[in-house]
Amino acid sequence: MIIPDFRLLAGILLLASSTSAVAQPKPAATPQTAPLSWTDWADLVLASPVILSATVDDVDRLGRKQAPDVPPGQVRALVTARLTAALKSPSVLPAAAAWLWQGEADARGRAPFSKALPVLVFGSPMTGGGDPSVQPLRLTAAHAQQPWSGASEATVRSILAEALKPAAQGLMVTAVKDGFHSEGDVPGRSESQFFLSTEGGRPLTLVVSRTAGTEPTVRVATGDLVDRAAPVQRQTLLWRGLACGMPRALPASLAANPALSADYAAARTSIGVCGRTVPQG
Repeated sequence: MIIPDFRLLAGILLLASSTSAVAQPKPAATPQTAPLSWTDWADLVLASPVILSATVDDVDRLGRKQAPDVPPGQVRALVTARLTAALKSPSVLPAAAAWLWQGEADARGRAPFSKALPVLVFGSPMTGGGDPSVQPLRLTAAHAQQPWSGASEATVRSILAEALKPAAQGLMVTAVKDGFHSEGDVPGRSESQFFLSTEGGRPLTLVVSRTAGTEPTVRVATGDLVDRAAPVQRQTLLWRGLACGMPRALPASLAANPALSADYAAARTSIGVCGRTVPQG
């Protein structure tokens, strides 16, 4: 995903008091218009040093002179908003913030939103801007300005609360390192264990147990003690790490074992799909 280069946002913030030309940001991808999934919200939360609830005060469309690279049918605008709450920030923020937005224009050739719109904004703080009462921001992604709702803010706050816990850090799965399958002492019982690598280096063990006549049971251990493995709760950062990170298939050395392959497929089905609607990268 391509988003604007905001290094010169500080200069653009002077547009309200100056008509001089400014250097051009790069084109942005069209922001997401469909409702975000839980995983999309989690991606934004984890990637954003600053998360704001705010109300739009001004939408200043940049003209062709200031933004000659905007594709036909799109508009780039400087958005200024009054802060309602800082849900996440590395420091105290002033009363207002500003950022560049780009997306599909409305029938009038303007941004499809106006003053007084409540929004959730995800970004990084920038320096400069000429007005100490306005914090310049670089949006995390093209869809990092979202309409506010009570439900969406509750979702963001819930993800933030979980992300603060040390046990929730670095859980995105990157690979299946190893695994084994063992038959139980009772006919029809078996267990497979899969040892997973994660972005943060945290060990995860996926345990799939079978008993004749019942559905497979899938549990995950987040430490070295496999006997503490527990079912995975959906819409948690652990679930996101598994659903979005687990490879579609086992490495060839493990896939050669039919029982392991069957249990891994059962685990992926039990955990479910990632649900991401906005491509990463």
